[in-house]
Amino acid sequence: MQTRNALRSLCFAAALAALPGAAASAADAPARKTPSAVGEALAVALNARDADAFMRNVDTGAVVRIVLKDFNLGEKDTAALREQLPTSVRASMSTSMRALTQSKASARFMRDGKEDGRAYALVRVDMGEGGVDYIKYFLSPRHAVEDWYVYTSAALFSTQVRFNLATMLKNDSLLANLFGLRSVSRSDLKPFADMRQHVAADDYAAAFRALENFPESYRKSRQWALMRVTYGGRAGDESYRAALRHLAANFGGDSDLQLVLIDHYFFEKQLDRALAAIAALEQAVGGEDASTSSLRGNLLTEMKRYPDAAQACRRAIAAEPDFKQGYWCLVTVGTGSNDGKLAVEGLTAYEKAFDVSFHPDKLAAQDVYKKVARTPEYAAWAKSHKR
Repeated sequence: MQTRNALRSLCFAAALAALPGAAASAADAPARKTPSAVGEALAVALNARDADAFMRNVDTGAVVRIVLKDFNLGEKDTAALREQLPTSVRASMSTSMRALTQSKASARFMRDGKEDGRAYALVRVDMGEGGVDYIKYFLSPRHAVEDWYVYTSAALFSTQVRFNLATMLKNDSLLANLFGLRSVSRSDLKPFADMRQHVAADDYAAAFRALENFPESYRKSRQWALMRVTYGGRAGDESYRAALRHLAANFGGDSDLQLVLIDHYFFEKQLDRALAAIAALEQAVGGEDASTSSLRGNLLTEMKRYPDAAQACRRAIAAEPDFKQGYWCLVTVGTGSNDGKLAVEGLTAYEKAFDVSFHPDKLAAQDVYKKVARTPEYAAWAKSHKR
């Protein structure tokens, strides 16, 4: 019952994208007919781990303009960043593709829409037991990507890059604005450098500890709390749960954080709040889908609301017949309620959908199936496999 660690790397690797790189031109991506065509192309590129294909849908010039807006740097520094950032954006996407490969993730275009008059394409990234994430890609009038919002980080790509640039450039006015300080000393910046170093070395426990040394004013921010959840999730369950408790206590009412907080509510046995968080997430991403239906089904099973759970699982299967978790959701309702009919319904549907055949006797030997295997429905299903 975890949503964590889904695709936070797409945002936080992007935050490191401001490292200097070779100069590169940033040609605008070709216009596409519809936002949905962009969304489909992005999902295909993510599944193929093809950074070049992904970048063909990105207007890097627009990304750079958004990142540098109101930065108030000198003309020379601004020109240098305009030259360097396109290459860094491309490099960050390559890093993200490697993270997707390591997590065996798959991407799916969900829908397109408009937010505050701005067109977007929504992509869901599924990582099995590693969780799920949603990414809202905002499009220019020519339907090229110019920014994106990652739900497990509750932040825009541009915001994360601006944050990283501010700490690297040691720009007093920017840093003072970020941290609410009149001035920022070199010692204030050291924790940021330490954190980046630990992340680059994949030492997330050290990165998590480094966050405790950030300026006090920044430690009161939502971004700091989210960074703790991100790195705590990689550092271990104890750190992760502590970070979630802090996030819930200080920012639990933020609708953008509901995907992140589902784990917290589940851990704390606040299952009604977890259900409400799923509903808030669905509102944020434009509706129910197989993933949210499966999450709801698993929660309702935990609450012993078995009929409602079964209906949620069936909605998941109907919405996305290739979404395997929907079938296991229904099987789990059956095993949890000792309902042979439901368990067999899920197992049979899975066999048909994915052209496989289970071994009933082997399943029956597993603890989770032992009770349901004694039901008449399971016995009949097992018998049918021996013909």
